[in-house]
Amino acid sequence: MPYPKSPTRRSSLRGAALHMRDAMQHAVGARATSEHLELDAMQLETIDLLTSSAGAHLAPLHRSPGKNHVYLWGPPGRGKTWLLGAFFDALPTERKLRVHFHDFFRDLHATAHKATTLALAQIGEPDSVGESRGRADRVEARTSAIEESIETMLGEVQVLCFDEFHCNDPGDAMLLARTVKYVMDRGILLVTTSNYPPEELLSDEYYHHLVLPTITTIREQMTVHELDANRDYRTIERQEGGRSGFSSGTLLRSPGSVQLLRLGLTEPRSCDAVRLRPTSQEIQALRISGRQIWFGFADLCESLTSTLDYLVLVREYDHWIISGVPGSGRMSPFGLRRLANVIDVLYDHQIRLDLFVEEGFTDSFGHLPELEAARLRSRINALDSGTGESAGRTTYLEGANA
Repeated sequence: MPYPKSPTRRSSLRGAALHMRDAMQHAVGARATSEHLELDAMQLETIDLLTSSAGAHLAPLHRSPGKNHVYLWGPPGRGKTWLLGAFFDALPTERKLRVHFHDFFRDLHATAHKATTLALAQIGEPDSVGESRGRADRVEARTSAIEESIETMLGEVQVLCFDEFHCNDPGDAMLLARTVKYVMDRGILLVTTSNYPPEELLSDEYYHHLVLPTITTIREQMTVHELDANRDYRTIERQEGGRSGFSSGTLLRSPGSVQLLRLGLTEPRSCDAVRLRPTSQEIQALRISGRQIWFGFADLCESLTSTLDYLVLVREYDHWIISGVPGSGRMSPFGLRRLANVIDVLYDHQIRLDLFVEEGFTDSFGHLPELEAARLRSRINALDSGTGESAGRTTYLEGANA
């Protein structure tokens, strides 16, 4: 049985946690200064919460993180992703992992599928149907395979940071529950960003019950912190020299040849078309030039493409062009949702996007749920409208990584 810590020892441990917190806050502040950003009061409060939680977890107290876990949520454009990135870089440990939700669950699905197939083969009848599907040894084999897959992906991680935490697929609900339980059981500090409060995870009424246990865990074991200064910093235009990644792209309405030439582009010819198969679905690109890829909206968003296709393609192409995006009158709900998914992936990976739309494009956002529409509008606001106007010097943390 360990001896109780003396008051001096407890004070020393608390001092170590505070010192670690202060060092991380200094690093975040230095980064903001170097990028000419001024954090608002709520962003400073968020940094204090994140660094205090990490300091308490990483200092030599040898105890479970408990309420140190942080679920950070709020509307798009409030700076969540920038704050998480600055916090992550300041963490004084190499045993840390920051990953986008889509990327993690894409890899987890693949790893779990392989492990499950192997586990079922080892107990025989991997393709059994009927009553044998519920056999206890089959259920145990599946459960163990998933646990092993999560362990393989997280390894010796002390701090796990999830960007864009959400669940809108019933198939992800079970894996999400297993992942959160694994993280909590292993004493890994979990920090997430999301555009949604916990109760909005998997909001479809038909499937919402599948995520209720995860919501309960979040509310009981994480500090749920809302970041909303009632200002979307993506609406503050950057200086031209400050644009990079996703926000270096443009949003233009039916551009002509002169506007395209200003961007160094010309209309694709019919002979430039290329057919790709990033996963199981064939997609036509209007043109590929080096690491630049040009899609027509109908080819990319009105066909049976998926987020997995986009995730594969962003590895090869860091400048995307999507043309022929219709206005509200011709926009289908499915096409708009796929476009929103494409923009999510490009934004998350900081891929330049030039988006060429017809008049009335933003009127179509009414096809989406309110929060998803706000998220799409915010990310669209990060693109240059091509007016040539500038708001001057950037003095606040805008949302190009929010």
